[in-house]
Amino acid sequence: MPVKRVNSQVRASGHGLKGNRPQQGSFIKGKAGAPGAGKIGVYDLILLDEQTEERVIQNIETLYANNQIYSYIGNVVIAVNPFKRLPIYDTKTLEKYMARSAFDPKLEPHIFALADNAFTDMKFRGRDQVVIISGESGAGKTEASKHIMQYVAAVSGSNEQVNAVKNKLLSTNPVLEAFGNAKTVRNDNSSRFGKYMDLQFDFKGYPTGGFVTTYLLEKARVVRQSEGDRNFHIFYQMLASGAGNKRGLQNSADKYSYLNQGNSNKVFGMDDKKEYAEMIAGLKAVGFTSEEEETILDILAIILHLGEVNIVSSGQGSRVDKPNSHMLKLLGIDANTFERGVTNNTRVVGGSQTATPLNEQAAKDAVDSLAKAIYQRTFDWVAKRINDAISTKNNDQKAVIGVLDIYGFEIFQTNSFEQFCINYCNESLQQLFIELTLKTEQDEYISEGITWEPIDYFNNKIICDLVDKKPTGIIALLDEESIRPGTPSDKAWLEKMTKQIGKHAHYQASTGPRDKEVAEGIFILKHYAGDVAYTAQGFLNKNADTLFKDLSRLMFSSKIKVLKEAFAEGDERKWMGASKRPQTAGRAFSDSMKNMIKLLNTKIPSYVRCIKSNHKRQPMFLDSELVKHQVKYLGLVENVRVRRAGFCFRELYKDFFWRYSLLSPKCYGGKWRGSEQEGCKQIMNDMGIQTRSYQMGKTKLFIKNPIHVFKLEEERDEMLEKIVVPIQRAWRGHKAHQEIPDKAKALFHGKKEGWKTGLLFLRGTYVVERELLDEFTAKLETASVFSANVQKIGKNNKIVDRIVVLTSENLYKLDNKFVEKPRRVLSLKNVKSVDISPYNDSIVVVKADIPGRDYLLNLGSAGPNLAVEFVTRVVLTAEKAKEGKKIPVNITKDMSVNDKPVVFEKNSEKSFKTILRPGPVVLYSDK
Repeated sequence: MPVKRVNSQVRASGHGLKGNRPQQGSFIKGKAGAPGAGKIGVYDLILLDEQTEERVIQNIETLYANNQIYSYIGNVVIAVNPFKRLPIYDTKTLEKYMARSAFDPKLEPHIFALADNAFTDMKFRGRDQVVIISGESGAGKTEASKHIMQYVAAVSGSNEQVNAVKNKLLSTNPVLEAFGNAKTVRNDNSSRFGKYMDLQFDFKGYPTGGFVTTYLLEKARVVRQSEGDRNFHIFYQMLASGAGNKRGLQNSADKYSYLNQGNSNKVFGMDDKKEYAEMIAGLKAVGFTSEEEETILDILAIILHLGEVNIVSSGQGSRVDKPNSHMLKLLGIDANTFERGVTNNTRVVGGSQTATPLNEQAAKDAVDSLAKAIYQRTFDWVAKRINDAISTKNNDQKAVIGVLDIYGFEIFQTNSFEQFCINYCNESLQQLFIELTLKTEQDEYISEGITWEPIDYFNNKIICDLVDKKPTGIIALLDEESIRPGTPSDKAWLEKMTKQIGKHAHYQASTGPRDKEVAEGIFILKHYAGDVAYTAQGFLNKNADTLFKDLSRLMFSSKIKVLKEAFAEGDERKWMGASKRPQTAGRAFSDSMKNMIKLLNTKIPSYVRCIKSNHKRQPMFLDSELVKHQVKYLGLVENVRVRRAGFCFRELYKDFFWRYSLLSPKCYGGKWRGSEQEGCKQIMNDMGIQTRSYQMGKTKLFIKNPIHVFKLEEERDEMLEKIVVPIQRAWRGHKAHQEIPDKAKALFHGKKEGWKTGLLFLRGTYVVERELLDEFTAKLETASVFSANVQKIGKNNKIVDRIVVLTSENLYKLDNKFVEKPRRVLSLKNVKSVDISPYNDSIVVVKADIPGRDYLLNLGSAGPNLAVEFVTRVVLTAEKAKEGKKIPVNITKDMSVNDKPVVFEKNSEKSFKTILRPGPVVLYSDK
């Protein structure tokens, strides 16, 4: 039987096995009446007959109309959001992709294939991996990251300690989603923060922990939501659960100004109360204490109460009208302290404090700023607390698989500082994608001296530089305006910026009163994903991100330890020495993006390019124009052209020689005395691969067509089979000769007429159709423990020839063509007992705990010793499958099959016959 390809690494595409032409198994045909009807939809876009935008979109439509949401461009996965649950993430589907070669063309495209490829490379090559998931808001990035984690958790070993780690890692999802996700007009579960999570593994491939890095939480959402939007999920979950009642809150979100602005408090298909329970369960699983859970809820309640604080004018300043007693109690401060904190702005000048009263609007803004700061810092504390609980505490970590789930490109009716940062992030990731999949590909061919045809593509580095380059980039100009003497203003910043960079090809703004092309107060950036008009108002304030000292002092005086530590700058004793200006939000985000890109560059990347099917979130509906826009800005057509024109596989000579030397008689076993480069050439020659199908670079071998890569892998599997399988077979035989005679003797010796336990063949395989058996077990990717030609005694005593195959997991009852049907497969976990009679026959009843699934078999045609071996192997194998639970063997004349009695009658002949009776009748020999 073929060896499982558990360590095969074909860094290639899911081409068909016949090269660049679509073959059966690598495509589907469009349904009649559906988009793309009659068209061929290929699973890997490299197989397309035309590499055009129209053909790429048509292919996506054809696959989507046939419920196939995944496709490939080589080892890049394209995922279209179906806006409904599909039955393709269950255990059975997951197992199909386990330990397969990279993007096996025999399997339909799936995100599990990418996850398996990343996990296998990490485990067997020890290389850090990262899965970069990109796409616009609502394209399904968060779900994709969950499926990656689901797959890795399923395949990465199992014991009590490992399962505890997995449970912690998976439990972070409902917690971070509750605090960091929200409903927007385009997405019911939009990530309003960026998340990068490292899954840490030891040398066995077992998970040891994880680490979460978060980026730019959209804290403005805490106090402002647009029409159709909600605040963060956690607020609605808390109210729905009733947990807010003892904190002075009502259950209805409509009552709170921080929650009701979007007029969209209910989300179709989302049960806030149920998700609250999952969030709390997640906190407990990660390791939060009950006291910490209560603290989180107290802080959330304080934020909602802040939204109801009524500020009124009072002389030159303002005051708080009827402060909320519940809020004051939760904070542990009195009304006067609270009022003083939110209605004054204290500055330290010349070593002394000067307090300036705030007018009504300024005080209201201060309260909003405090609410945002509390939420941001609590979110940061939750993330840090998660990392303290899940990160590896020792040196067990060998490698990591990182998963990047970050906000998608956004274009709203009004776009502000948050959208500017989010879209800059997407520009950075697009640049990384270009660098790693397009530019690096072509640069490598040049550096290796490989001949190929270059492909033109748009490099968006020019846009990234426009945003973050010093000292002329937008962020640098924003910082400059923030610190200049006088009164900075958004208008002055926009005018100055337009004067300096107004001629840039990707920037546009009004140049004066006569310029009506762009509205006043607006600037347009021509992003790779489309033009976005940004409203300049508010940029300076959000970039400065300053918090009045009075607000920090107010939180530092709170009885809540988390808030006291989060607002450590509120300690007045530190005010005198604090002169350094804090980093602006824009520069901090830009630096974090650069650090993120630097981190990603240290890992082996895999890509999931998510596509939003429609804006209406309508299940299985595809908006062609929307898809066209995404295909264009994701650069899918250029990606197809580069991969089609280039080489699907490349490997360093030393690594290629080490992996495939066993395929060459001249190289295997340390015989080769030449260079590794010449050795690689010898291997290709011995495999019959012509020189036009590959090129020899300076340090690497490049193969153009996946057919040759799969050929190498399949031949290597067969060679490993020749080496490994005899060893496995000998070992199983050795164990069988140790285990089976003793077990058989204990079960049957002196208890069953005609059965002898001392003369067993113990071959395990007795079928005539050996080749068919090998094909059958190869398809199952498992070994046969026992197989034989038998007779099944069925309804009305009908005797049918069957083949019984026992594996480590199942008992199969097959016809002579080895056709598998569900009712002919019995899981060994469902074996209840085995019954045999005390008479001179070879009748065996395998009893199941599933009604109607008992097997009545006659192994007599091969002799009683075969029946002894069969029963003994079934018992031993089923006990292992049931983790040591004993399988009773009953020697009784009161046998039954599916609740029908088996009648035994003496037969003067030595042949076995049956008589038509209500139940099976067995004639046994009395001679």
